[in-house]
Amino acid sequence: ILNERYAGVVLPNTVLLALGMTVGAVGNVAVITLYASKIQDKKGDRYFIPVLAFIDCLGCAANGAFYTIDNLYLFLFPSDALCRVLIFLLTFASGFSAHVLLVIALQRYLLICRPFGQQLTLYWRRVSLGIITVVCLGYASPLLGIGGVRHSNSTFLNRTFPSHECVLSVEKSAGTVLYFGLIALISVANILITVALYVPITRAIYRTFSFRKRTLSYTSRDRRMSDSRTTQISHIEIQESPKHETSDIANNGKQTVSPKRAAKVHQKTRTCESKKDKVKATINLMFLIIILVYILSYIPTLAILIATYTLSDFTYLELSTAGINLWLFCARFLLLNHVVNPFIYGYFDIGFRAEFIKICCCFDKRKIEYSVNSQTT
Repeated sequence: ILNERYAGVVLPNTVLLALGMTVGAVGNVAVITLYASKIQDKKGDRYFIPVLAFIDCLGCAANGAFYTIDNLYLFLFPSDALCRVLIFLLTFASGFSAHVLLVIALQRYLLICRPFGQQLTLYWRRVSLGIITVVCLGYASPLLGIGGVRHSNSTFLNRTFPSHECVLSVEKSAGTVLYFGLIALISVANILITVALYVPITRAIYRTFSFRKRTLSYTSRDRRMSDSRTTQISHIEIQESPKHETSDIANNGKQTVSPKRAAKVHQKTRTCESKKDKVKATINLMFLIIILVYILSYIPTLAILIATYTLSDFTYLELSTAGINLWLFCARFLLLNHVVNPFIYGYFDIGFRAEFIKICCCFDKRKIEYSVNSQTT
């Protein structure tokens, strides 16, 4: 009965979890499909996006499944093996995603701030993914041993009763506190290094956009001045030329047309360069937003993790209904890092957005054709 009461208390959190898990899984599957089959990446700027989408999809499934089951069966968790596997998967996925974002920050830093130095080639990108896999397995695997269902007494609604809860650590000891402290330290270090790499990148992005804005204003002004000068020169040449040469100039207008044509070619070249710079700056801004979301999503979760293992006499079950939901929302805020990335890709990456719109349009056309055929038959 108390388990059902708790499930009713945290129902808003359960609804948010189900919504986030569904949206995140569908969005990341779409990212994997489009980037793997439709979008070409010759320069390697988008190399880590399908990898990150796969890990985010795994994170949505593991986090969503674990937290939903935990909301429904907090005091009667159904399986010890399921508890251990889900804890391992969510820790592995969260850590892997964070470390991939660190490597992306390093890649962008080398491309923007050290363009003539050593870059992350395809070989080193694969090596970095291998190192990340080994590191994440190293600090997530112990949870398969120390985690599980803990049989103890719990207090809820002023009642104490035997419970079977899925926890990160069945036995609290100095070793487990040191272990979770090490995970927190790795997470904080990952965030600080990522921020340190993206500070100069942010400056470069700001300079690029400000320079592009000034260039566009100067280009439009130069174009107006060039057109005006070309018109004046053409008018003067026609007035000063002899009468018997007027017909030749009229037949062969290279002397009057060539300045304007040269100006158009120059303007077209500058426009192409401006478009390329805009694409590069947009990709850099996209990764900046992804990393900012990652940092903001980790801070509440880390704060709750530290509070859980430092406040020995405190339990969030003693809070009010709103307090319990707020505590769980902050503790599970990390799920946001796995959910929002497809929306960021869709907003900033023109190629991804175009391919996604094509698929949606084709689906709508097929649906309309099917409905028309069904009505006619």
